[in-house]
Amino acid sequence: MSQTSTTQATDTSAASLAKPRVILVGANGFGAVHLRNLERLRDSVELVALADPHRGPADGYGADVPLHPSLGDALRSTDAAGIRVDIVIVATPIGTHADLAETAMRAGADVYVEKPPVASMADFERLLRVQDETGRAVQVGFQSLGSHALDAIAAHGTVWSVAAHATWLRDRAYWSRSPWAGKRVVDGKPMIDGVATNPLAHAVATALRIAGARRRDDVASVEVELYRANDIESDDTTSLRVRLESGEVVSAALTLCAAEQHDPELSVRTDAGELTFWYTRDELAGAEAAPDAAPDAVRGVAETGTAASVTHGRTDLFENLLAHRATGEPLLSSLVDSGAYMEVLEAIRTHDEPLAIDAAFVTWQGEGDAAHPVVDDVDWWVQRTAAAGALFSEMRVPWAVAAPSGRQETIAAASGAASGAACGAAGVAASDAPVAVWGDGSTVTPTSSPRPFLHPLRTPAGVVVSDAHPRDHDWHIGLSVGVQHVDGVNFWGGRTYVHGSGYQWLDDHGRVEVQEAVVGDGSLSSRSDWIGPDAVVRLHENQELRFEQVAPGVVTFRLTFELANATDHAISLGSPGSNGRAGGGYGGLSWRLARGTEVRVRTAEAAGEASCHGAIAPWIAWTAEFDGGTATVALAGADDVTRADPWFVRVADYPGIGSSLAWESEVLMRPGESVVRSFTGLVADGELADERVAELLRQA
Repeated sequence: MSQTSTTQATDTSAASLAKPRVILVGANGFGAVHLRNLERLRDSVELVALADPHRGPADGYGADVPLHPSLGDALRSTDAAGIRVDIVIVATPIGTHADLAETAMRAGADVYVEKPPVASMADFERLLRVQDETGRAVQVGFQSLGSHALDAIAAHGTVWSVAAHATWLRDRAYWSRSPWAGKRVVDGKPMIDGVATNPLAHAVATALRIAGARRRDDVASVEVELYRANDIESDDTTSLRVRLESGEVVSAALTLCAAEQHDPELSVRTDAGELTFWYTRDELAGAEAAPDAAPDAVRGVAETGTAASVTHGRTDLFENLLAHRATGEPLLSSLVDSGAYMEVLEAIRTHDEPLAIDAAFVTWQGEGDAAHPVVDDVDWWVQRTAAAGALFSEMRVPWAVAAPSGRQETIAAASGAASGAACGAAGVAASDAPVAVWGDGSTVTPTSSPRPFLHPLRTPAGVVVSDAHPRDHDWHIGLSVGVQHVDGVNFWGGRTYVHGSGYQWLDDHGRVEVQEAVVGDGSLSSRSDWIGPDAVVRLHENQELRFEQVAPGVVTFRLTFELANATDHAISLGSPGSNGRAGGGYGGLSWRLARGTEVRVRTAEAAGEASCHGAIAPWIAWTAEFDGGTATVALAGADDVTRADPWFVRVADYPGIGSSLAWESEVLMRPGESVVRSFTGLVADGELADERVAELLRQA
């Protein structure tokens, strides 16, 4: 995307080194915060005028300063008095920022403008041109960009993704505080007073800065979904996804319709692990939250109680502007460096009007002006959506009326014929309840290697035993087939393991496109192509899946997939294990399980993660207390070739099992050759004895 370049000249003349004279435009609202800051800095600056069409402070600091109805009047008055104005602070409605900032610059003043800088991309480009013409400095009031925690995050190495989620609440009084509150347009001019462009704009701007996105050219694309529960023009509940030219993904899910307000949280994935940043209090938690903490940093424990945290200091952005004028110190939040954020604002401005959330999903709390809407489960959905790098509709949020792209099929188990002791003396009638939802994967983010998957998977009683797009690994998607190394293409998602270098983010992600899918009674047959980033098909896949309810509370399934070399040369199927990572042989059939407690993972001869991981055994089973009840799941190889593959098991880091197609060695496929794996599995309510598990899997 285009970016107008600009150079910010610094005035180092004797006049500039004198005590700077300041006009504050907007003495009320957030302007009162600036008044307090100017009072704190009264030995360094001089407030020479206020501009506000309504009123100024009745007493205290600023009460004796001349008050004017407009910036133009204030500038004419100071000019007539022979007073040179050095800085103009703009703390006014969003739609007025551009004209006021231009007026200030053309009068020879530097500008501190509140966030967001302007209400449209056209105004942004206009101000950059004025800045080039006048040589003035413009600081944008994204105060969180002064946090010293940003340097601490950068010390952790490359940032791969940032996910921001925030749950605030705003009552009716907030939306009636001014004529422009909650408006997208006022008097024909853009205002864009929504959740991501005003109260929680810092969450988006800070996430972009952490990911390295400053200028417009840093942004490749922006996707947004806008919703509202309040009777306003703008959005109060929004999800968005920004893809950067460098490949990183910045996601955000934000609401002003929560039951309780919590500090916004940014999850940052880095080379050194995952960090959590609360920008409103400059607190950073995670792996070595501050390896070289600044002297003003205070160590503590994160609110989760699970990770060390460090509270960092913050540079005041107005003081940073003063230092820039005096010594040329770089601005921490310059106008040109808000270009990436402006791409988000412009996407919101040009988007269709926000969709009203159905009243059935909204509960009002409080009375009168203190009343505020609470959207059902919004806290949970906001966190999950941001962590997944997704939009609300892609997460199938019930109140997200925008239809997700991609195909979904709900599968109910067919009735199973009785078979000896395993099933009793009679057949078992199928339940109408769905056992699984199949998706074609087309809505999966590209860096998570889109592919078909089953999620949610449920027991007959409705206990969900799968997870998709979890916070720790967005590319873990229910029960699916994925391989990290296929002829140089990552069909697993996330970082690629490189021998000798470890995990690296590479531009190597492929996608699995479904060409045909046929749904039957408890079954699904599909045909797919595995396509690399170069649009070349590497593999053809055929998959057969069938579910049966074979006993009360027990569903079994059989899943077979065939991968055929679609190229004219030999290719290999590999894993991190086959590329040198000990014990990292995942790839093939993978099942990301829902989180639970009291996990008991076992094979016929071993129990526990350490003993089962890498084991070659006829079957593997997992029992846990899931959200909703106790359940047991299991997998078994249905033929000798499949049974020879080791099991991949994770319990401590995350819950998951899988069968490893290439545990330590690559699988070589010549042109026209195929690899076939066949499994039986079960999903059952309650805890099943090992003998029962083995018997059900044999009968599946």
